[in-house]
Amino acid sequence: MSATPLSCPVPQTFEFVPELDEFLELFPHRGSFLWAEHPQPGQRPHWNTETRHLLSDRLIKQGAYLYGVRFGSHTHYLMIDLDRKSCYHPYRDSLAVRRILAALEPIGLVRYVAVSSSYSGGIHLYFPFVQGQPSWLIAQTAKVLLENAGFNLARGQIELFPNARLSWGADYNGHRLPLQSGSYLLDPDWQPMHTTPERFVYQWRLAESANSASTPLLEQTVKQAERRPYRRLKGLAQKFLNDLNAEIELGWTGYGQTNRLLGRIALREYVFYHAIHGGQPLTGGQLAERILEVAESLPGYQQWCRHQHEIVRLSLYWARCIELSNYYPYGGQSLVESTSAHLTWNQQQSQDARERIQLAVAQLLEAGTLPVTVKARVAALKSLAKVSSDTLYKNKDLWHVENGLKAAPCEEFHPDPENRGDLRSLEPRQQGGFHPPGTNKLSPTSVPAPQGPGTDGTTALSEGEREGEIHSPSRGPKPEGIELLRSILQDLEARNRRRKARYRMTVQEVPPDERWFQPVIAGLHSQ
Repeated sequence: MSATPLSCPVPQTFEFVPELDEFLELFPHRGSFLWAEHPQPGQRPHWNTETRHLLSDRLIKQGAYLYGVRFGSHTHYLMIDLDRKSCYHPYRDSLAVRRILAALEPIGLVRYVAVSSSYSGGIHLYFPFVQGQPSWLIAQTAKVLLENAGFNLARGQIELFPNARLSWGADYNGHRLPLQSGSYLLDPDWQPMHTTPERFVYQWRLAESANSASTPLLEQTVKQAERRPYRRLKGLAQKFLNDLNAEIELGWTGYGQTNRLLGRIALREYVFYHAIHGGQPLTGGQLAERILEVAESLPGYQQWCRHQHEIVRLSLYWARCIELSNYYPYGGQSLVESTSAHLTWNQQQSQDARERIQLAVAQLLEAGTLPVTVKARVAALKSLAKVSSDTLYKNKDLWHVENGLKAAPCEEFHPDPENRGDLRSLEPRQQGGFHPPGTNKLSPTSVPAPQGPGTDGTTALSEGEREGEIHSPSRGPKPEGIELLRSILQDLEARNRRRKARYRMTVQEVPPDERWFQPVIAGLHSQ
């Protein structure tokens, strides 16, 4: 014989008897509710908390007590309480509610239902939305937005329901249910008007259809707007990190922002990543990968970033730029404080020029085309970074060879000494032309030594020689002491004369004749 339901009961959840009341359905959380006796005129109610049973629809309808409700894990509305003595009350600041609307607009809350809280004259603003949101998230987001807008969230001024809890597991603050004693709908002039539950529900649905809060939007907004306390950071370091977060987390909002964003991402991850996430400071390839990861996760990247085809290369460039800058990982050398909010126009231009120079140096290093000489390096950076020579020399620490910034050898800047011109190539031939300094193909490869002086006091010419050709002196013992110093000075003086001779030749508009070379050759013979 099978057991009957009475002989084998199934555990059930004990719930209150629901009424078909659309108004009461707007406030579904009935656990840990508030209750109070009706106060005497001019006095405040004394609220108590009841946790032994749920608040039922029939108790509310009975009206023997005043009731208030709290919030569960999710909510379909946000409520703001303005005390009668608050500086934000419409009677004291007629534009305060508009400022509240402007602050909450980024999360899609644009319309409210206004009711008087009680005979005290306080105002409750209900912001309903269709899709239920995590109570802690909507509370934290609204708190951050209102505080950033300059509102002082405090008891007696402006309060949020649900409130931003200080610890997990604690109950949310409860609020008085609307349309009880002294609670009425308010018109646009904040005057009470005849109120019924049906009229309240009608206005609720209108506001609900206008508000568009969503969980992704709330999460992104609180991430962008919240200034978090970081236990591992001290003093101005916390402000610096929060300033960087405010610039980065908003992501792309238009074209032309890629390099600026990558620069701020590189700065934040290089200075603070290890302090927040642990481990060693990021450098090199790891830093570039982190910059890429953050950039691709920011809002607006797919829509506004027009450098997606080269984002990997740009991430590497900015990783190298930040490592070449004056910034250091947190805990190392002195932290460069963020002063962008107080920079003058000239200081902002100077900072922008430094960033362009850093990027240009990184690009030249990546391509292996960073010139070796200072002059060539200046020319390359002026063209690539679009800065003047004065600006470059004001920022020598970013590019100058004196600071140890080396470049890979390049043939362009290391000419072959064998290809340099010889002064003998400038000697005219008998027909008045010029000839290269190569060997004479009609003479033997080995040239015999010069002959001794003849009987007439002249020097005999070897085969293939011409009169006036210069001979190197024969090698003898190396000079020492004063003679060595004198020979070095003579060699330097000769080189200087040859350099000047080449320069005079290059500036001539027509080829020089024999008379022009006579003083030059005579000077060389005098050596």
